[in-house]
Amino acid sequence: MAKTMLLFLFLLLPHLHSHSQDNVDAALDELSWNEYYRLQWDDFQGEPDKNSLGDAATAVRIRAKPFIVKKQIHYDVVAIFTRNKSWYRDTSPELLAHEQLHFDIAEVYARKIRRKIAEMKRQGVNDIKVYNSAIQELLLESNHVDAQYDAETLHGAMTKKQAAWSDRVKGELASLKKFGKTKRVIGG
Repeated sequence: MAKTMLLFLFLLLPHLHSHSQDNVDAALDELSWNEYYRLQWDDFQGEPDKNSLGDAATAVRIRAKPFIVKKQIHYDVVAIFTRNKSWYRDTSPELLAHEQLHFDIAEVYARKIRRKIAEMKRQGVNDIKVYNSAIQELLLESNHVDAQYDAETLHGAMTKKQAAWSDRVKGELASLKKFGKTKRVIGG
């Protein structure tokens, strides 16, 4: 059975990026969600400790990083898989599909956050505290849904429930397609 560790990092203030080896290592350790890439067991590079239960753990988080352009608040929102905190003991394709769905659920919520940000922009909101509060609510909801997913599927052991969740998440990704990650160029 899979044990999932769902981590959400919520950055309230932008930070400067240096070109240190630590930043390079961190970038190599992280995968941003991509509709064309499915997790492979080679992506799971962490080691379970002696007390770890289950056959696998997937460390995912949603990063919501604010930035200002022309006095307007914007956010870069990304669902991220962390390789060195994700691990496995079993290599069944069913378990890998279960772990992938945890990453997909994180992307569903990244899209819901992007949608909420767009709605708030249309309403003229320009207070970072209001944005952060709304984002925090969605992050908490995503934690609940992720736990519900594991509980209802018994960490992927119940194949019919697993299939139902897979269909549900695919449907949500499709319905939120317009809020998928896009590349933005600022300035120019």
